[in-house]
Amino acid sequence: MIAVVRQFVSLGRTYAHTVVDVHVSDTTLTIELPDGQHRTVRRTTTDPVRRWKVTKLRTPSVS
Repeated sequence: MIAVVRQFVSLGRTYAHTVVDVHVSDTTLTIELPDGQHRTVRRTTTDPVRRWKVTKLRTPSVS
């Protein structure tokens, strides 16, 4: 599951911990998956994009 402009989109377990590209327009979110496919989802929010970079992926700490 990813969150883009306060909208949650489920991609499934196949894409867990995978980096994807998301293109945001006024009415849709287009998600480019690493296997060359893409998914287009209708936007349910009208919030503007406030951040262009995502936080870094967390790596498990070894103790």
